[in-house]
Amino acid sequence: MNKAMRAGLGSLLLALGLAGCAERMATAPVATAQQECERSGGAWRSGFCERSGGGGY
Repeated sequence: MNKAMRAGLGSLLLALGLAGCAERMATAPVATAQQECERSGGAWRSGFCERSGGGGY
């Protein structure tokens, strides 16, 4: 394999690798309302977040 062909193949592989990383980053998981509620110390109750003190969302 000549030098130019190896450089082209290396560039192609690098571009494909970067494209794969970008795709995974674009589909990062998003926390649900239930996860956010539990993370902040609330209790999830049938579609709403119950917090101590009576506040909810």
